[in-house]
This record gives sequence, C-alpha cells and structure tokens, in this order.
Amino acid sequence: MNKYLLFHKNIYTILAFMFFSQTMIAQLPAKYWIAFTDKQNSPYSITRPQEFLSERAIEKRQRFHIAINEEDLPVNATYINKVLQIDSSIILFTQSKWLNGITIYCKDTMTIQKIKALPFVKECERNSKMKQEEKPYTKVYSYSSPSSVQPSVPIDYKNIKYGKANAQIRINNIHWLHRMGFLGQGIVMSVQDGGFHNVDSIPHFQKLISENRLLGVRNFVQPDIDPMRSHSHGTMVLSCIASYLPDTLVGTAPLVSVFLAKTEDGRSEYPIEEDNWVASLEWADSLGCDIINSSLGYTHFDDTIFNHRHEHLTGEYTRVSKAASMAAKKGIVVCNSAGNEGDGKWHYIGVPADAKNILTVGSVQPDGKKSSFSSFGYHASGNIKPDACAVGSFTWMGTPNGKTSFGFGTSFSSPLLAGMIACLWQSCPQKTPFEIIEAIHKSGNQYKKPDEALGFGITDFFKAYNLLKNNGGDIVLNDDNQTLIAVDVEDFVVKNNKLSFYASSQCKANINLKIENENHQIVTERNLKLKQKPKKITLTNISLLNDNANYAFGCMIFSFNEQQILVYTIGEEK
Repeated sequence: MNKYLLFHKNIYTILAFMFFSQTMIAQLPAKYWIAFTDKQNSPYSITRPQEFLSERAIEKRQRFHIAINEEDLPVNATYINKVLQIDSSIILFTQSKWLNGITIYCKDTMTIQKIKALPFVKECERNSKMKQEEKPYTKVYSYSSPSSVQPSVPIDYKNIKYGKANAQIRINNIHWLHRMGFLGQGIVMSVQDGGFHNVDSIPHFQKLISENRLLGVRNFVQPDIDPMRSHSHGTMVLSCIASYLPDTLVGTAPLVSVFLAKTEDGRSEYPIEEDNWVASLEWADSLGCDIINSSLGYTHFDDTIFNHRHEHLTGEYTRVSKAASMAAKKGIVVCNSAGNEGDGKWHYIGVPADAKNILTVGSVQPDGKKSSFSSFGYHASGNIKPDACAVGSFTWMGTPNGKTSFGFGTSFSSPLLAGMIACLWQSCPQKTPFEIIEAIHKSGNQYKKPDEALGFGITDFFKAYNLLKNNGGDIVLNDDNQTLIAVDVEDFVVKNNKLSFYASSQCKANINLKIENENHQIVTERNLKLKQKPKKITLTNISLLNDNANYAFGCMIFSFNEQQILVYTIGEEK
C-alpha cells in the first residue's frame, strides 16, 4: 500500500477515535458537587427560624445560647432552579446549607461547563462516576411514626438483665446510670448508615416501634427506595443502642428516640457518600437531634484520584469533616467510628473521624485490651484521637433475621458509646456538647497519658456523671478570704465495704468528709488533711447495701468550714 495513503488512513482512524472518546467523556454520567458564592436575596430570614428549623431544634439553640445565623439558612432556591433549568436531565439529590451547595446528577460534561459559567457558582467538582444511569426519582421515601411518643412501659431499671451484652455494658460503667433511671428517655439520636433491613419487624426493636420512638427514616442515596428493606449494617449498629430483649440483649440506651438515615451507596465507593453524610447531618440538626452516630469512614475510593492522604487528616480539609466539626456549635454530639485499619496498610483513622469537636471511637476487647484492627489516631493537626473507646471485638448485636450474634469493628464500639452519651446527657440536660465531650475525655482511663492507639482510653461513665454534676469541683475561699480551695477526687472504688480514692486540694486544708447511703443515713464521717499532692484515702466498714439489695448508691460529701464543696455519687454491688 502507498505509504502516503497508509499515513492518511491512520490519521483518520486516530481522529475518529478521539472524536468517539470525547463524545463518550461528554456523555459520561456522574454526580457533582456545586458550591454557591452566597445566599443573597434569600426568602428565608434568621428572624423566622421556624420556617427551616423544627420547634425542637429552636428550643435547643435557645437552651445552649446558640445563635441562629446565615449558615442555617437554606440554599438559595433561585440558584438551584437556574442550575436545573440548564438541562432537563439534571437531577437534584442533596443540599448543604452549612457549606452552601448542592449535589446533582448530570449525564453530560458539556452541561457542567455551562453550570461553571454561572456567576453565582463558586465551585463545581465531580464526586462520583456512575456505573449505571441514575433514574429520576418520583417521590421522597419517608417513614414517620405517629406524632406523639407513647408512654414507655416501665422498665425495672434497677435490675436490668443485659444478657449477652453484660460485658460491653459494664466495661464503661454505664449500668450505674441505668440504675439511676437514665436510659436515654427524651434524647433524640440520628443513626447514619448503609441500610436498616427489618428494623421495623425484628424482636430487638419491638419496644422501640410500639412506643413510636422510631421517629423517621430517610434515604439520601436513592430517595424513593425504602432503606429498611435492604442492607444489614445499620440494623446491627442500631441494636447496640436501642435493643431491648431482657436476658438476651439490651442496648446502651434502650429508651432513646431515633431517626435513621441511609447515606451509603452500596453500588460503589465515591466521595458522593460524604456529601450524602453532610446532608443527613444537617437534616438531623433541623429535626433537633442531640446525638449522631456514624459508623462510617472514608479513605479510599473506586477511582484512586479521589483517595484521601494522611496529610488531609486535619479536621478541616474535607467537606464531611468540616460539617462534622460544625455540629457541636449547633448543639450536637457526633460519635464516629475510628475505623478498622489498625492492622492494615492505611493504619490510621479516616474522615470524618479526624474532625474536631466530635467523639472518635476506638475499639477494645471485653477484657479492655486494644482490638488489633482499631485504627490508630494519627492526626495531622495534632489533636488526640481516638476520643473514647468501647467494646468492638465480640460485640453482641441483633441481626435482620431476628437472631443475636457477635461481630467485630469500630462500627459497633461507636454506637455503644453513642447510647451511653444519651444516658449521660439525659442526666445533665443543661450541659453543652463541649462540656459533654470534655467529661468523656477526662473520664478515659488514659486521660493523663493518651496515646495514638486508644487515645483517652475506655470511658468511665460513672466518673463522667460525677464530673458533670460537680463541674470539676467547686472553689471556696479560706478564712483569710484569699486562699482558694478546690477538692479533686480521682479513682474512687467501693468494694467489699471498703472505699478508696485519691484526693487533693489547691492548698493545705482540713476537709470534712461525710458518707451517706441511698437513704441519706450517715455511714461514716472523717476529717481529711489535704495538700496539692494527691493523697490516697482508704476507709473500711463502708456499708452502703440494704439487706435485700445486690447493689446500692451512696454519696461522698466534702465540706470546708461547713460549706459544701463536692458531692460524688458512689455505688457498690456484690
């Protein structure tokens, strides 16, 4: 063949391939994050928050003196409509008022160029490739229980039979709060996960359903598909919190109320799931949720171009971490699993576990030793992670087929801890998220020597309760009206009618200690000479127990010059 003809034939082939390739790229369906420049000319106003926040959300902002600001205003509807008008095939999926943007589905990258050209568009970023075409959804699936929560059938909270959950309850001392009657009543939680198969039908949640405490369910991935008809992970996660099957499995907050949100897309792994997560978080905020549990984390994706790097773990780099960090400022405590990369190549936590002002939860075995898989808390900004630990090895849970089984992962230590926080916050409802988080930190068994393996360590919720009730210790003036006195008590243990603890004060002081039982009868009284250096105190013959009880409460009352300084709740069981 003539070389000249061969050359031209090859050129035509290359040009045809390039044209075909560009056509395919132009028609490649994907989802995109679109960020806007402002919220100008919004029909909403911070003076009318009832138009975009629930009554419960507004009440919570008022209780914690949280200002409602422009961040809380919905995304500008005019901007959204102008984006959608560019092409009829565009599908709107999620919105983020805090980050001021939306997520859309688009078939044609040429359309995306037109969107980028809009004067109010600040950023346009592809966050997923679609393996199959996304169909327009015709409705938003929403399950809601009746408007009023039914009165709870009384639980014998003083003698709960935890069944197989006994070890994972007691390691964090949450049973003491249960015995005081704090089981999560009145606390509203949102659980963000991949699906909640059969939550409405298995026996573990019969009490939750019958009392109308399952407040709502929403699918942020495929809005018109019921998230309770597939995927089991969220079902098992929720059972760690809300299960109530005496003698079989009792969760850490069996009387909590919950919303459920599907944010994980089982068809693929792309950053779109992070944007689903953000939208779900804001949904929970608008509903007035107190606590979020997220047994989710992101490091690697199907397309490696999206992968995160260790230097991204600043708590401020990704959208999902930015939103998580904002949650405490809105009155929410977020619990997020640390991840299961501890013995893997990545090794460290992911996002949003790196976020500031949230509780990143690591995993321990029932004997308190670190689970090998629990991700290490490397954090580029230097913050201590994990924030807390609970049982994630041999964790007992309910399954979609109604059985009770055990599993492994920080996916289960996080909801255990989230339920415990519900009980703790119920006991101290005026405390802010920041005060709750601080008490969790200080109650860890590694608080004084945190490390990257377990962070602050295993939380003692009985200790956290006392810290919140005592505000870390009251301070009084000495006789000269100058010297400050503050008593600090640590590591108190009541066992076999013997009480031991460490106590110190800011200066030398003679402190009166009175111990009362649960009937307010004085068990013993003693004067203590305290200094700045902690002093171990041991008292014997401390009988808190009634004749017919297998446990009892009491309290230690510390006074100076007849002025009460501290009251610590103590408990004993045999």
